[in-house]
Amino acid sequence: MEESDIQLIRRAKRGDTEAFTLLVRNYKNYIMQTAAAILSDRMEAEDVTQETFVRAYLSLKQLRKLETFPSWLATIATRLALDAAKRKSRAVSTVEDVAESAVDETYGGFRDVENRIDVLNLLEDLTPEERTIIVLRELQDRSYQDIAQILGIPIGTVRSRLHTARQSLRARMKHWERDDSHDHL
Repeated sequence: MEESDIQLIRRAKRGDTEAFTLLVRNYKNYIMQTAAAILSDRMEAEDVTQETFVRAYLSLKQLRKLETFPSWLATIATRLALDAAKRKSRAVSTVEDVAESAVDETYGGFRDVENRIDVLNLLEDLTPEERTIIVLRELQDRSYQDIAQILGIPIGTVRSRLHTARQSLRARMKHWERDDSHDHL
């Protein structure tokens, strides 16, 4: 986190709306990527992103450690996204919408469209809880401690959920590989 962001947070805590607007601009893509990866629905992710910043603005004065601002925002976004996923049984969106919005930056290693679509489809097949833990650990490279704090669960639970999510992802990948090999016969 840059010193300029810390200064903006200090100003925003004192009621400077321009400073908060700059913080929104600096962190909007990060929050959008987080929400889109969890929800697999661009419109829903945009709503979660907007709600995240509304809630952050309303409770910014309660933030004690300014350097935790990105994790604090991610916590708000993750919880809102999980709530949205629970309200909605399955996101209904096209892969292209998600790919164009957040995938380029979130899945930077997957440059060609086929690989990005495969990754998105694999993530969409996971439960919201599995998707969330994979996104936080594997795509955002969060520590177990950070994930525990964001999700409000013990570290042991993070480890077991991550293990389960990885197994689920591996099983789906094997299934896709078998399906793909039959296509070429």
